[in-house]
Amino acid sequence: MIQAIIIYKKNKENIERFLLDNISNNVTNELTDKHLSSFFKTFKSLQMLYVTDDNYQQSKAKLIRDKKDTAPLPIDRIVTFEKRVIKGGKYVSSPYVSISTGRTIITVIKKIEKNYLVMDFDLIDLLEELNYVTHGTFFIKTNKFFYATIGYGLYLLSAILILYSILTFGSYLLYYDSTLIEATFKSIVSITLGLAIFDLGKNLLEHEVIYRQEAEKGNSSRVFIKFLISIIVAISIEGLIFIFKIILSKEYSDMTYAFYLIAGVSMFIISLSIFSKLSRS
Repeated sequence: MIQAIIIYKKNKENIERFLLDNISNNVTNELTDKHLSSFFKTFKSLQMLYVTDDNYQQSKAKLIRDKKDTAPLPIDRIVTFEKRVIKGGKYVSSPYVSISTGRTIITVIKKIEKNYLVMDFDLIDLLEELNYVTHGTFFIKTNKFFYATIGYGLYLLSAILILYSILTFGSYLLYYDSTLIEATFKSIVSITLGLAIFDLGKNLLEHEVIYRQEAEKGNSSRVFIKFLISIIVAISIEGLIFIFKIILSKEYSDMTYAFYLIAGVSMFIISLSIFSKLSRS
């Protein structure tokens, strides 16, 4: 979506001219439902339109593509207009996310005699209509499908890890088939990894599937850092388990491997610190 907004801003003047010229050339002073409905054929990207009087009161039902409006009338639209400065009887908004649909749209307002014609256009469909992008809607739906599959797959994997931690500790309590330290640390490692994977899946679904909001600057880096911290914690715990095993078994010759593991975690922490500093600058 960020790329779509960049394309829109780059071609904003031509897009606004296309919309306003076509509205002016096709509109009449009658503004009947039959006439207004024809705009859906003129603009494939048009999603909704309605008309208000010069006091910003909507007395006729708004027209929605492939849907019927059942909202009670009249509707006071003054809130819609008070945030917008209409110069020369026309206004084109910047792209924004619609509360009702969750899609990115632009709003066009055109004054017709003593009435205001308000129209909402889907940004991706508009860019497709003008050949600035191709197959944009298909691309977004395909991305959402794959992100959803991966996100819910991560949820399932995190649930399996947490279940494994519960079964591991439960097995120790019932059968004493391992030491308390080993069972405890294994459970902690599994829960920590499960939590990290769950958090990764949650952020993936939130930002790419459900809300499709523009990510805040640095947000992707913060999600990645949180995930890596969980991995570092899990590896550190595994290193402690390894050291305890060496101490209990008195196989001190294996202490070299434990040293390599702890050294690797230390390098991981240093690299993460550098990455975090660079991502903030």
